Amino acid sequence: MGLKKVALIYLGRRGGGATYSLEIAKALAGKAVVMSVVSMQAFNYIDWQRAGISLLPVSTYENKWEFVSSTLDIMKHYALHQAIKRFDPDVIYYPMVHFWTPLLNFGLPSTPKVVTIHDPILHQGERGALLQFLQQTVIRQATRVVILSQTFVDAIVKHGVPQERVDVIPHGEFSHYAPNVRLPAAREVHHPPTLLFFGRIVKYKGLEVLLEAYPLMKKQIPNLRLMIVGEGDLSSYIPLLASLSDVTVVNRWIADSEVATYFLQANVLVAPYVDASQSGVIPIACALKVPVVATRVGGIPEQVDDGKTGLLVPPGDPFSLAEACVRLLIDEPYAASMGIAGYEKAIREWSWASIADQIVLSIDRACNTGCR
Repeated sequence: MGLKKVALIYLGRRGGGATYSLEIAKALAGKAVVMSVVSMQAFNYIDWQRAGISLLPVSTYENKWEFVSSTLDIMKHYALHQAIKRFDPDVIYYPMVHFWTPLLNFGLPSTPKVVTIHDPILHQGERGALLQFLQQTVIRQATRVVILSQTFVDAIVKHGVPQERVDVIPHGEFSHYAPNVRLPAAREVHHPPTLLFFGRIVKYKGLEVLLEAYPLMKKQIPNLRLMIVGEGDLSSYIPLLASLSDVTVVNRWIADSEVATYFLQANVLVAPYVDASQSGVIPIACALKVPVVATRVGGIPEQVDDGKTGLLVPPGDPFSLAEACVRLLIDEPYAASMGIAGYEKAIREWSWASIADQIVLSIDRACNTGCR
């Protein structure tokens, strides 16, 4: 057989999933005949256009009111189904689940489907009945399920998916965020010792644990500073933040062009998650040679080689978190070696070409199982 025809569907708008989906689409383009069905409201839509890949643009929504009206627009969904049918894909591939995924699947019942589930167990604060129903429905509709961590195979099997239909493919590297950045062989420190907490501010990220650990570190490193960078509700953290010094908060959406700026100011990325599937932030740190202190939860131990590319600590333990951070902040050569090892791991194990090869295998298996 020749190259498979793949309808890659990404209808999200923001977050690391948009970059993840675009990188996979670009890597797949040379290994399959790919039509990317993409939301015109995706923050990186212009990057999809510039990538030179086949696009089927879809107007989704900008806000919750448009979400309701657009979701109920029967003619829009009919036109989308017809456009996909005209492409006549061998397989539909979803790099991210979307609220419209079940609707698309219902309208294309005979086409095999491969879906990547980023959070097999939904995070604290994100376990509403609607999201759980959405995920369960999509998993049951899938011909094959891709997850990013070996840790969660059993979680997918519990949804009724046979283990032989589950593929574990790691998160890709994110050198996308550093295309024009000169990466030093070792960290060049031109600023006070700096910790970085980066990404969406939500309950499961464990920010309160970091804020409890920070004063313990500050006692040992008086000129230490902390950067908290990302959008989300900070209101519950205000009492803790008010008692701390040398903390910079950038509480907004961070454009791709800004990301490297914050990482290159940091000596250590701190990921104090209290639960997690895996992290999209850790691959950014690795791409920019920033060592990581993270918690031993979910699939994070598959991303961070403890003692080599970073340090792992128990979740919810500010004392262990402080000890690990101080260790890297004080021992700069050790921290630098971890940054380099993390970069080498990312290039060696998480290249998009390698991930695309694995996705192609999953697509082939789905087609062998359920081809028309």
